[in-house]
Amino acid sequence: MAPPPEWQKRRLTRLCDLVAASLLPHLEAETLPPRQLTREDERRLLLVLSKVNKAILGWSQEEEEEEQRRCESDQEIFSCSGEVHSCSLPPGQHPHDGFGCLANVVSILVGVLGFCSGYVKHSAGNVLVSISSTLIKFDSIWIQFIELVWAAIHAESKCVHNALHSTTDSNNEDITSSSTSITSFMTVLNERCLDISEQTMSSLFRVLHAILKFLKHSDSELKDDFICLSIHHIQNMPSVTFHPLHTGEIVNRVKDSRFGFCNDSLHSGILTGSLLQLLCSLLEQSYLEGTDGQDMYVKLVDIVPKIAASLQEQHDGSKSLYQYLKHKILMVMMRLKPYMQQDCSRIVCYLKLLRQYFHDLLHEPISQHIAKLDNCLEGSPFLLNMVDLVESQDKSTRHLQRQAIYLFLSFSICLSYNRNDGTLQCSCKRDDCLLGHKVQGCSDHCSCSGLSEISDWFQRCYLDMSFDSKSSTDIALSFLALYMEEDDMLFSILLQLFDAPHIFLKIDSMNSTELIGAKLFSSIFDPVHLFHLLLLLLHYDHMVLVDYLISKDVGVHCAQYLLRCLRLVSQSWHAFVDDSMYLTKIEKIDCKRQRTSRDISSARASSSKEYKNGSGCDKEAKNSQKLFLDAKVCLYSLKRTVEDLQKKGLFPYNPKPLLRSLARFEELCEQG
Repeated sequence: MAPPPEWQKRRLTRLCDLVAASLLPHLEAETLPPRQLTREDERRLLLVLSKVNKAILGWSQEEEEEEQRRCESDQEIFSCSGEVHSCSLPPGQHPHDGFGCLANVVSILVGVLGFCSGYVKHSAGNVLVSISSTLIKFDSIWIQFIELVWAAIHAESKCVHNALHSTTDSNNEDITSSSTSITSFMTVLNERCLDISEQTMSSLFRVLHAILKFLKHSDSELKDDFICLSIHHIQNMPSVTFHPLHTGEIVNRVKDSRFGFCNDSLHSGILTGSLLQLLCSLLEQSYLEGTDGQDMYVKLVDIVPKIAASLQEQHDGSKSLYQYLKHKILMVMMRLKPYMQQDCSRIVCYLKLLRQYFHDLLHEPISQHIAKLDNCLEGSPFLLNMVDLVESQDKSTRHLQRQAIYLFLSFSICLSYNRNDGTLQCSCKRDDCLLGHKVQGCSDHCSCSGLSEISDWFQRCYLDMSFDSKSSTDIALSFLALYMEEDDMLFSILLQLFDAPHIFLKIDSMNSTELIGAKLFSSIFDPVHLFHLLLLLLHYDHMVLVDYLISKDVGVHCAQYLLRCLRLVSQSWHAFVDDSMYLTKIEKIDCKRQRTSRDISSARASSSKEYKNGSGCDKEAKNSQKLFLDAKVCLYSLKRTVEDLQKKGLFPYNPKPLLRSLARFEELCEQG
């Protein structure tokens, strides 16, 4: 049951008195920005903020019950219009609806966030989060509080009226503040000379992120309202907010010694990082569900290119901040991916974005992740040194590479495998001719674009390689090894690669003599062969697969992957039993590629000779048979273990579909 209005006013007046009495004197002592603090002033202000925060958190349930009893006994409750309480607002800014208290509290704390002290900003942010927690039971008041925080953010971009006016138009009148009230709040900020800087905006984004975390953990019904409001405000933020330093401004600031460009660039990067952190949390898949939620998330798709443009000014700055921004942008793109795959024009846009800002990650060799040294004895000092070297590689770079390649392949395959069945809509501009092919429509153009992207990427990464049976397997192994460092991404990319064979068919249907790189990609990443290699990398340990299946994070994706693999194996049984069919296909495609090349390496000629004289064929046949036998033993063991766990009631979900697929696999093995 919602508290009575009198109780709401009492809570607001109490907050207003506490914050104004404790913090306003510190704010009025330093009226003009930048607000510098001596060490002693900083210490005193931190003590005051700590006391304010403890006081708000200390309003216990007994105190609330006492206030409830006072309301029931008709005892007078002081409000903003009474003589006892004063909001300490500037003259002429005394609304009588309780909103004045809220505006006063938020404006004072926003002013405290303007002090040049990271400790003070952090403590003031904690107070705002505590205020959110104490107001959350008053739905409409709490939403007004969130709107005021966003109003302060918009104040920096000078676009408050447009952003907040459209909020009032697009939301229910019950949960939004009137434009008059917002204007009144902005007047308070101006009259108190509160200049909202990038650092203040960063702090406010972190406050909103902390509030969202609280809503998530408390499972509050207001979570959806918070997400909708936040998405709307982010959507209405102008581009200048994301990357405020344009070329002309940079030149002027470098010439003017009063400004520190490095600091400006750093603050701009921190601001972008804070916004991206909030965006990632807003895009958690478990938050908004259903059609309305999807429509809300789709609105954010066009924001990412604006934010990504800020990477340009961060390139020569702090490496850790640059890496963080790239990681967060890739994470936002990954979480937006399900909401953009119906419009190939947006996919094309994101592919261009990946090429522009993440090309170094896309074209970094994957083969460096092979942790196999054939010429080293096990346990030798040389091997140990090499292992240490591999371990000391930049793990953050590998993580970013996994994300970038996953997105690139997902988008490219989605475009390439456009089946003209109406699932993809497109509004992108098309050229009259692409790669020598006359295209008949936008969907054909996008298919060619996706195929071209894959072909270009694969040839740039492996242009100088000759794809004999060993090198093609090494490429696939190194690719899997790259993703095995992160289980969740491993099964996501494996599921995506189930569409790889369709690329080969698509190129054949176009009668294309180009796109050899895409054909090689499609064949090397054949799902049946990848299944063999995955089991090989797991050392055929069926218990590792069991751990994947019962994992809370990847269990569903692993089960989905195994089901699709087993279904594909039953449809392509001979290819699974005799893996040399896969290797022969690679040889044929590479021969076509080599014939179009001007320079055929001697290494390739030597390899071909060995393969043709019979010794290579015999070796591959033995390896192929061993792959099948080891996979057979592993999957038999997996079936028995899952059956035992099911009988004991220890399997976390119904494994019957998986057991049926494993039983079918066993039948095929027995049939020979």
